[in-house]
This record gives sequence, C-alpha cells and structure tokens, in this order.
Amino acid sequence: MTKEVKILLKKCFVFILPIIAWICIVMIVDPFNYFNHSSFISAKAKEKSAKQLNSILYNSIGFINNPTENVIIGDSRIRVLPTDHIKLLTGDEYYTLYSNAAKLNEIVDLFWLTTEYTKLKNVIIGLHFNLYNEYAFADRVQDVKQILENPLIYLFNRNIAQTVYLSSKYHFSNNIEEKIKKNKDLIWRKSIDEKAFNQYAKYVYPKGILKQLQEVNAYCNKHKINLTILIMPTHIEYQNRVADFDLLEEELIFKEDISTIGRVIDFEFPNVITKNKSSFKDPTHTTESVSKIIVEEIFTDSLTIGREL
Repeated sequence: MTKEVKILLKKCFVFILPIIAWICIVMIVDPFNYFNHSSFISAKAKEKSAKQLNSILYNSIGFINNPTENVIIGDSRIRVLPTDHIKLLTGDEYYTLYSNAAKLNEIVDLFWLTTEYTKLKNVIIGLHFNLYNEYAFADRVQDVKQILENPLIYLFNRNIAQTVYLSSKYHFSNNIEEKIKKNKDLIWRKSIDEKAFNQYAKYVYPKGILKQLQEVNAYCNKHKINLTILIMPTHIEYQNRVADFDLLEEELIFKEDISTIGRVIDFEFPNVITKNKSSFKDPTHTTESVSKIIVEEIFTDSLTIGREL
C-alpha cells in the first residue's frame, strides 16, 4: 500500500467518522421510535419533543410498531378520547392516530395507511365542518411514507436532528413536567377571533373529498369494518362564528353529505356540552371528563347528548 493510498484512506476515515457517529446517536436516541428498540431516552421526553413537533409522524410510527384492529383517526380534537375507558367498556384495544391541525385529506390518507398494517375491525373518524373546505389541504402523510420507506431520510433529516437534541435535553432535564401557566381567557379569545377567521374566512366546497370518504366507506363495507364518523363538539361561541361568515348553509350541506357515510354521531350543535365553557380546555378541545362522556355515549349506544345523523 503506497503512502498516497494510506493518506487517502486516513482522510476518508476522518470524513466518515462523524457520519457514523451521528447515525449511532440517532439510532440510540430514536426520538420517533423508528427503529422500535429500547432506548435510554424516556417516553415522556420523546412525547414532549417528537410527539409535539411532528405528531403525525410520531403517531404513525407508533401505530406501525403496535398495530391494532381498532383505530380512532382525526385531528387534535380526538386525541383526548380515553382509549383506556373504551377498553373498559368494550374490551377492545384502540389506537388514536391523530395529527395536530390534520386536514381531511390527511385523515383519509391515514386511514389507508392503517389498512397496510392491520386488518381493521372498528374505525372512528373525527370530522368537523372546518375540515370540509377546499382550502383545508396538506400532504404530510406522503412525507411520513417517504421516511418509512427510506431510513436515510430519517437519519439525516433536519427536523429529526432537532428532536434528537430536544429528546436528549428533556430526558436529562429535571423539570420535564413543568408547565407554563397560560392565560386561558386570552387563548380563548384568540381562538374565537383568529382561529375561526383562518378556518372560515375563505371557504370553497371541496369537490373531491366526498368521493374519497365514499371510497373509505365502500372499503369498510366490503371488509366488514364498522365505520363511525364523529363530529366532536366545539363551544357555542365558536359555533356562532359559522354564522358570522355566512356559512350555515354550507355546514348543513356538510352534515347532509357525510350522513350517507357509515354511522355519523354529531355533538356539534347547541347542547349541555357546547353551552358550558367548563366543558372545554379551549373553544375547540373538550376536557378529559367530557371526552369520557362522549365515549360512553358512543360505546354504550345511549345517545342522550349527541345525535345520530
């Protein structure tokens, strides 16, 4: 071996060593549990970092690692539905596959993703009128699929690198449970004003999404899967914003459209839940106790607050 070759090999080793080290770090920390092995990083640290920064990737990988035949799919409004209480009522294990700010097309994509990894038995899809909008579109499930198909994307992705750092930071921090006190009234008002504006100010009837939902329904009928569409409640102040943007007729059309798909249970109308501010953490997210009531009504077939469309 010549001296020049030795120098070249040495330089290559110096160049490759940091790459190997980084691969090892990502595989050891594994913030999204991509490699599905035991890690010294605590689950709480990963949830505080990876799950909050990219809930759709975190929850998708979580489902793939431990697929169930019963799933709840939707945006952040369905994440508080207590699966432990559902198991107590039915004996069935449910996995909640949610994404923060999920769009309806992404919810449909997540449904098809689950069919690749399990034989489904029961599916609950959380929908809301604000999702039934041509402008409500994103394509993050395709990003998830790319990462699932190519480990190199996971290993050398900038966002993954950020969660590697944060997961490690939270794991070794003593104040992981520390919560910042927030002004609920300020958040409430901001949600009523700004969030509703963002969701309702621009509206176009989504021409293709009903067909996608019908395809989901047809698949469920063919494979004898129980499909339930759940319209989660929002506070009456938030509901009133639909009228502010002159979209009451469009909301009615939305409910008429989805009433033909599976079993539809609606909590989004004036009732004892939606009129009570204490039922909500913010105008669009119910508390744990109210979410438990919703689950009991659905799984005991005793609708006293909700209604079937």
